Amino acid sequence: MKQPPRPRQGGWTLIELMIALTLLACILGKALYVMQAALALAGDETASLHYEDQARRTMDRIALAVMGSDRDSLVPQIDEIHTNNITYRFSLGLEDGEVVWSAPEAICLNDGRDAVEWCENPGAAEERKVIWTSLVSPLLEGELVNGIDDNANGLIDEDGLSFVLEGNSVRIRLTLRRPEVDGRLVMQTVESVVCCRN
Repeated sequence: MKQPPRPRQGGWTLIELMIALTLLACILGKALYVMQAALALAGDETASLHYEDQARRTMDRIALAVMGSDRDSLVPQIDEIHTNNITYRFSLGLEDGEVVWSAPEAICLNDGRDAVEWCENPGAAEERKVIWTSLVSPLLEGELVNGIDDNANGLIDEDGLSFVLEGNSVRIRLTLRRPEVDGRLVMQTVESVVCCRN
């Protein structure tokens, strides 16, 4: 009697197993890389939105203060020159036919050059100060200290907070920046043009 041939044993050879494991490792590695890139991008977007929101809130405070001011009370008075501080007064109304003016107020970069500071009665004994943000960049986004208009806005070497008088209007630019834990530097710039009330 002739015995039927035995079927070949099924299974993986060592080479087939190594190839399969290598392919699986490549696919998992690629998936992990894509996930990390997506999470980093989402983190960048979240940080950028957070700083944009903070920059806009600060800009709104500055713009409201400047809009209520009297154009003739603004210091400095020179048009088309940028400065990182502005002093102003606003009308409180009339009393016996005379305009009653507020105490002087100022918005500026503080001495450390990283905070926007609002001040009432600057330099006086009853001076009050409030810091509106402490994330101001030393220079406006795109600028370098080199005597050249690096960001093509017509001004040279602007600070992170910049005021420019243009007739009855004031152009305000603000750049916030912050280094993140992973070493990235997140910057956000906002700009507004406001007209003085008086």
